[in-house]
Amino acid sequence: MLGGKAQRASAPEVKEFEIFWKKLYTAIVKKDYQALSQCTEFPLVVKKSLTDTAVQTIGREEFSAFFNAYLELPVSGEFGNKYGLLRARKTLNDDDMSLVTEESASVEDFEFQKVDGRWKLVYVYATGDEE
Repeated sequence: MLGGKAQRASAPEVKEFEIFWKKLYTAIVKKDYQALSQCTEFPLVVKKSLTDTAVQTIGREEFSAFFNAYLELPVSGEFGNKYGLLRARKTLNDDDMSLVTEESASVEDFEFQKVDGRWKLVYVYATGDEE
């Protein structure tokens, strides 16, 4: 979780995040990078290795290429890649809901924060599971 005081979100705040997630999910499934970029705070912070502490930032101009490559990253199990895994996440589960606070949330490889009162994707763990 990103820093700050983590106060559990109230029901309306969780609902607000669910609405945001549906918009983001639809954009991911359609590979609508324009809509995805509207849900993203730039520069987007990306961590590409679990063993390396280095991060990189992705600007708006590189976002489509980055996210397309991210969706192709391999995952273990039945889904094959990140795209397949995310397609299966249309609705948020109880674990996801428990990670929603007033100002931040985490789902899969994504971390979100409220920026100027609106939910935004701020951090991606872009690591693939090697088979």
